[in-house]
Amino acid sequence: MAQPTALLWRQLRHLQTNRLVAATATLPLRSGQRRWMTTTSETTENEQARFHWKDLPWQAISIGVGIGTLLYKTHKGEEMELRRNNLAYVNNQLSKLYGPLYGNRLANHKSYKEALQGHGNLVKFLQEAEKKWRDPKTRDEGARLLTRWRKFLFYVMHPLDLKAEEIIRDNAHLFEYGVEEADLFKNFVFHVNYEKLIVAKWQEMGEVIGNKEVLEEGDFSRERNGGKSDDETFQMHARVVHHVKETYEKLVERKKSLMREIEERGGH
Repeated sequence: MAQPTALLWRQLRHLQTNRLVAATATLPLRSGQRRWMTTTSETTENEQARFHWKDLPWQAISIGVGIGTLLYKTHKGEEMELRRNNLAYVNNQLSKLYGPLYGNRLANHKSYKEALQGHGNLVKFLQEAEKKWRDPKTRDEGARLLTRWRKFLFYVMHPLDLKAEEIIRDNAHLFEYGVEEADLFKNFVFHVNYEKLIVAKWQEMGEVIGNKEVLEEGDFSRERNGGKSDDETFQMHARVVHHVKETYEKLVERKKSLMREIEERGGH
């Protein structure tokens, strides 16, 4: 029994010895592998540190240049399109709103001055007409002055005011200054509506061409001949003329500037 046991023990020791020898033999190899891995990692980092854009292939550089050129052209194209859109909007403002309104208000203002025959405003003109009408020696002259004014308003100025109102209503989206400007035009439209009532009453009473047999003091009032007689209404007319003229001239200069920019940048 002791002999087999001793034989088994010798075999186990021999097997352990062989395993130790094998393990020892692999140590240099594994150490070399670790050194090789470290060297490879360090080499890769050094190569990355030495990277330069010139090392890129020409295809990549060409694509990058192409993308940059495309972005530049797109940006320039958008700028040109914006200028064209602005020019189109300014053209609409001039052709549909401020241009027609500019000519309309100048014609109205000229007719107004001609109708007043040198008097400063309508109130003064009507006061002069009433004064002559009260004097028996110049009564007919006073009536003639009143008739003269009413003919100008009915046949010349009122149609121009109606046209101006139509222009403003149809093109309010083209206002240059928004709310502030809308308030000015709103007051003008209100005045035109009041003027419509006056003209309608003249027609109803047959007083347009001066064929009323008996005049009375109230016939010479501002309210019966052109609307409210306050100073605010008079100033409103002057502000409308000034505003339209100033805005029209400003838009003409803007149009010239936009056309010049488009031409300089090769637009059509």
